[in-house]
Amino acid sequence: MRSLLTLSQLLAACAPLLVSLPAAAQSWETSSFSISRHLHGAAALPGGDVLVVGGYIDESTWTARTVERYNASTGTWSTFGESPGDHYTFVHVLSLPDGRLLVASMEAPFDTYDPASDTWTTLGDAAVFDSDMAVTQLADGDVFFVGGGMDFNDWGSAYRFDADTDTLDTVASLPVPRRRLAATLLADGRVLVTGGLRFVDEIENFEALTSAEIYDPVADRWTVAAPIPEARYDHRAALLPDGRVLVTGGVGTGYEHLPSTVIYDPAADAWTSGPTMAAGRALHTATTLPSGRVVIVGGAGAGRAVELYDPATSAFIALPSLSHDRQSHTTTYIPGKGLLVISGSTAELYALGATAEGEACVITEECADGTCEDGRCTDDGGGTGAGPGDPGGPPGGGCSPPWFDLGAMPGHAAMLLVAPGMFAWRRRRSGSTARPRARHADAG
Repeated sequence: MRSLLTLSQLLAACAPLLVSLPAAAQSWETSSFSISRHLHGAAALPGGDVLVVGGYIDESTWTARTVERYNASTGTWSTFGESPGDHYTFVHVLSLPDGRLLVASMEAPFDTYDPASDTWTTLGDAAVFDSDMAVTQLADGDVFFVGGGMDFNDWGSAYRFDADTDTLDTVASLPVPRRRLAATLLADGRVLVTGGLRFVDEIENFEALTSAEIYDPVADRWTVAAPIPEARYDHRAALLPDGRVLVTGGVGTGYEHLPSTVIYDPAADAWTSGPTMAAGRALHTATTLPSGRVVIVGGAGAGRAVELYDPATSAFIALPSLSHDRQSHTTTYIPGKGLLVISGSTAELYALGATAEGEACVITEECADGTCEDGRCTDDGGGTGAGPGDPGGPPGGGCSPPWFDLGAMPGHAAMLLVAPGMFAWRRRRSGSTARPRARHADAG
């Protein structure tokens, strides 16, 4: 009778689950726009909408002047006029401190777009031959361009775009010329350059690099940093909350897509091995969320795979896969909405901050309030959704006793639906076919 009493208490506590099975975790929401784009640029406007500029279309149509705008409120696309320049490949769109967008590409002068006045301006005296360069923004909002290459030529040229005067200045050159590198703004305002590819000669062809260097924009000087443990190019790098830098994936010396990660500590000028990703990837994106966690999206070798790096645990968490393979795409964080991934003629949005309490989740960033615990958004302040040990929730979380935590098991609500039948079947079997057994001393 004790087991039946416990079961009745459990069913009463979990009654809501008997009529509502857990919702499936969210997936990416797909939308389409009019022009297929690759190597384009994208950036969020001050209001949260996203502007997409340029990109390579096909061999018969080299330019993509048509600008398209994503409405973050409706999830729809619309054409938004044309950019002045032919920004057809290696396009970068960056938000400037005054709210304007800067558009830079391979063979066109810089353009700026001012959303306040809805006007484009061409900066005829400002342009770089942006082929496989690395681009990042400095602490004051200026834009930093470095490296690059084409055919059998690599260059170490570096440039600084002054966001206040709209001028482009040549600064100290990178000591080791390279292309397909990564540049990351450090917490102290310096820039870390890692890896890359360079042409050696007609016999050895190209070489993946392990070298790393740091640029000081105040002194306009480069210093050599500790080399990366494993050579790579077409990798990505992201600044972590504690000031270290996470370098992910890339192409290795054997032309393989690397699943490995390494972490650089600028205070110690030292590298350590990071966790291994589930998929080797290159030409992916690494987007830092306000929480400091980093979302790794797509890439050559990984296709649709998405992972999140958590600095608190130094581990990767698998996120729902994309609907389409992505590489050389853009990933834009939209505050209050989520991540927008764009390439080809489709975009996919992963909503953040929209999942209600009690609904399924994968990461806390999805939840409108509270945290994601045991696959559901819970209210940290208590209530029916309180997690393990939280006020308002039993030890172990959910509605199960601590020694039988159904909340941590897939399909736990479905198990509760069949549990009464299992007990009834056991009682019928005991009364008809089971042989008598000795009673235990602690039987009720």
